[in-house]
Amino acid sequence: MRKLFIVTLLISFSFRVAAQASKDEPEFSKEFIMHLKLHNGVITNFHGTYPDQYVGGIQVIPQVTLINHKLRGGVIVDGFYAGKKFQAAFGPTVSLMVKSFHAGPLGTAGNLHLNFDYLFGTEKEQLIGGGINAEIGKWIIIGLSAHRDYNLNTWWIQNSVAVRITKVKGDNNIIK
Repeated sequence: MRKLFIVTLLISFSFRVAAQASKDEPEFSKEFIMHLKLHNGVITNFHGTYPDQYVGGIQVIPQVTLINHKLRGGVIVDGFYAGKKFQAAFGPTVSLMVKSFHAGPLGTAGNLHLNFDYLFGTEKEQLIGGGINAEIGKWIIIGLSAHRDYNLNTWWIQNSVAVRITKVKGDNNIIK
C-alpha cells in the first residue's frame, strides 16, 4: 500500500513539474519544433490471406506552427523495419490541436491533438492516415495511429512515443 501511495505521489509531482515548465508557454505556440519518435505495430490486411508483419522504427518530425494555438505542419522522415528489411518513408504531416489541458494557476500541462500524414515509402508504400496524440509538458508525446497503404492494400496500426529534441522557447501569450 505504501508503494502505491509513493508512486501516486511521484506521478502527481511529475505532472506539477511539467505544468510548471509550460506555465509561460501556451500549447502550439508560434515556433519551430522537432520530435524524435519511436513507433511499432503491425501491418495487416485484416483478411488472413496476408500474414501480419511487425513494423517498427524511428522518425524525425520537424514542424512549424501555421495557425497559432491550432495547427502545425511539417514533414516526417521515417526509417523503419518491416518485411525482414530496413526501409524508409517520407512525407508531409499536419497536427490539429483538439484540447489543451489546463493546470489552474500553473498554466497548461499538455494537449490532445490529431495528426494527418501522407507518406511515400521506398518499397512502393503509399500511406495515408493519422493518429491521436497526448502531448505532456511540451516534451513527450504518446500516440496511436492508423494508416492505409492504398498501393499495397494493407493497414498499418502503430503506437508511438516521441521526445522533443528542440528547445522550448518562451512566449508572452499565456493561455488563461
